[in-house]
Order: sequence, then structure tokens, then C-alpha cells
Amino acid sequence: MATLPTLAPRLIRLRSVAILAAALAIAVAGTASSWNLSVLGPANVRPAADPAASTGPVALEDPVTIPGAGAVLPAPGSVAQLDHNIAAWSRNLAANPQDFISATNLAILYHARARLTADLADHQRALEAARVAIAIAPDQGAARALEAAILYSLHDFKGAFDAANRLVSQDPTQYGALATRADASLELGNLDGARADLATLVAMAPSPAVDVRRARLAEVTGDLGGAVTLARAARDAVAADGGDTGFYEYALAEYERNAGLAQDAGTGFATAVKIRASDIGALLGLARIQAFDGNVDVAIATLGSATAIAPTPEAEALLGDLLTSRNAPGDAAAARAAYGTVRLTRTLSALAGSVYDRTLVRFELDHGGANAALVDQARASLVDRSDFGAHDLLAWALYRTGAADEAWAEITAAMATGAADARTLFHAGAIAASRSDRAAAATLLGRALDLGPGLDPLERAEASSLLVGLGR
Repeated sequence: MATLPTLAPRLIRLRSVAILAAALAIAVAGTASSWNLSVLGPANVRPAADPAASTGPVALEDPVTIPGAGAVLPAPGSVAQLDHNIAAWSRNLAANPQDFISATNLAILYHARARLTADLADHQRALEAARVAIAIAPDQGAARALEAAILYSLHDFKGAFDAANRLVSQDPTQYGALATRADASLELGNLDGARADLATLVAMAPSPAVDVRRARLAEVTGDLGGAVTLARAARDAVAADGGDTGFYEYALAEYERNAGLAQDAGTGFATAVKIRASDIGALLGLARIQAFDGNVDVAIATLGSATAIAPTPEAEALLGDLLTSRNAPGDAAAARAAYGTVRLTRTLSALAGSVYDRTLVRFELDHGGANAALVDQARASLVDRSDFGAHDLLAWALYRTGAADEAWAEITAAMATGAADARTLFHAGAIAASRSDRAAAATLLGRALDLGPGLDPLERAEASSLLVGLGR
């Protein structure tokens, strides 16, 4: 599950260490338009020159940023360095259970490690550490803002909204929490609320982190070109300031991919990978562009790198699809293994099932597993989060199970937000075709295919087949 960059901070000084009470991030991990980001702010943890030789926690720069809305602090260096720092701060907290700073730093570091390893258990550990800090110092905004951000990462969007809203209601200058509230509102389908909060941020704390959030809102409401423009401006501003552009390169590339700009997206993803080789989202995006360009062997190798870091369902599903289409010796067995890994995700933990719920339902719908139980799961997703993605997912489940008219009502609700991403258009076109609305089907499918790499290969093949069936 894909998250955003840091915003202008509000600092709270404790001892000699400054803890940033607010920061931004989106995570879109697993949103309906395939936004699966980990949005990062600038690194503020200073690694020891030799972590193994250090006996205490690595020194923290002033300030230490706390991630917002699903973001994680991008601590530089390796997982081994994070492991060392976690152990050191854990010792501090064990020695002094009332040490707010150690508890907060543990939350930051666990969240950072989760970003590198895609280990959901680390997000849970980060949440527990943040709540320890809150219990120690309930009036401090730093850990409370972090709690909201971590809840967002865990796809507890209602919990993230409530936590951020409580903090903002008490202190409207908690801009990091305000950003988390905007992000959660967007995921919950409250576009007006997200728009209002982003307008406040533009007025009070303008930054690239705010602009990249505005890009997400633009995309969700159908302005794909506007999303690219905003994301490019954010990337350029960070680069001009000499900041870490890794996330911004990735975000821009993802918006370019969804807008059908394959060449630009490929360059952006490749740049993001050069900056941060372990960026799973950037590797997945790069593989999608490679597959769209017909470089299937290269795309499979890229996905191998991504799944070696963490076997995320989206990467494993695409790997299985490409292996199936290539059909070289051994590919069928490898594809079955990749699909098996996807299906194993739900059984790993309730947390994994919750974070990847929509991805897993959509995978089964597109791989011959459509049934009434999946329709029920899609309905439950809509009750939990009434965003356009939930309407789209339910529409697709109904279509796959033969309920074309009800499917059309749901896809119409999805498009009522302005959503015009390739997947939504493809689903709408397929449903229109099933209702014998040939003109609408041809138009919608054509628009979806025009967005190029906005569709994954399996979706693109099905959309093309449907269009050929319409005589177009």
C-alpha cells in the first residue's frame, strides 16, 4: 500500500530534540485508480557512520519529521541501520517507560522500515509505539498526528479521519493532521471535505506536498492532465530546493502513466528507481511501462526485483499475467505460484486482508473467480468507504456475475465523481456492451485504450477484444 511528502512543520521541542508535529503523505495504497504509492518527505534521520559500532541511538537532526497520511519517514541507509536504531530506542524506552521521545522515534522508525519492507506488522508496531507516546504525553500533537498517519497507512481511513479531526479541531495549525484529514476524506468519498482542507493548506502552508495531494484530487475527479501538471510542479519545486525528489519522480510518473503518457512515465519511474532502488511502487510502475512497450522479458525481470523485496499482491498478479502471456517453458508453473501468492495474502492476517481487500477482490474477478461472495465483499467495501473506487468495484463484481443493469447503476455512480481513469472507463465500456449499448461501449472502451499503460495487459487485452466484438 501505496503514501505523500512532508508539509511545512509545526515544531514541539522536547529536551534537545525537536519533534515535528505535522507532516504530509498519501498512500494511496490500493486506491481504485491503481494509485499504490508510498509518499515520502525529506530524510531527517542521520545514520551512524558504522551502525554496528554505535552503542546508542543514531542522532536525530533538528527537526525530526513525523510522517502524515500514510507517509513514512524515509530514513536513509539500509534496513540494518533501521534495525539498529529501533533496538537502540527500544532500550531507551525500556530504561525509561515515560520517555515520550523514544516512543515517538520508535513509531517513526517502524513506519520507515515498513516503507522499505512492505511489512504490515511494522505499521502495526509503529501504531503501538505512537499510542505509547500518546499515553505518556496526551497533550502533545506530535504522536497524535503520527497516529492518524499510521492509521491511514493501515487503511483505517475512518480512524485516520477521526484522529486527525480531533487534533485539528483543538489546534487548526496542525497542518500535518489537516493533510491527513484531507487524504482520509478523499478515500472515504468526501470530495468536498478533501477539497476544502486542501484549499486551507494552499492558503496557509503551500508546498510541493500540498500540490501533489491536489494532483490526486484532480485525478480522482477526472482531470488527468491537471494531475500531471500539479505533480510536475511539485517535483520541480523540490528539485529546485535540492530536496529528495524520489517520491515526487514516482508520483509524477504514476500520474503520467494514468494519463497515457507512456514515454514520460517510463523515464520518471526509471529515475525514481535510480534514486531509491528498493521502491516497490516505482519498480511496479516501470514494469507496467515495459510491458506496454512489448518488453515482456524485461518487465518480468523488473517484477522479479519488486517481488523479491516484498511479494505485494499487485506485483505478483501482474507477474503471473505476464508469465502466462509469454508462456515459455516453466512460465505456467511460475504463474501459478505468483497467483498462489496473491491468494495467500488474505490468509496471512486480518490486517493483510483489510489493507489489500479491493486488490484481492479485483484479482479474483479478473481471474475467473467471480461469485456471489465477491459481490458481497464489494458491497461491504462500499458501505465502509463510499468513494468512486467502491462503486467501480461493485459494478465490476455485478458485471462478472451477470447483473448488468445493477452494474450500470454502480458504474454510473463511480463516474459521477468525474472519474475518468482507464480502468473505470474500461469497466463502464464492458458493462455498456453487456447491455447492448454499442455506441456507448465503443466510446468508453476507445477512451480507455487511448490511455495506453493506464490499463494493465490483461485489462487491455479484454478491452481490445470487446471493441473488436463491436466491430470497431
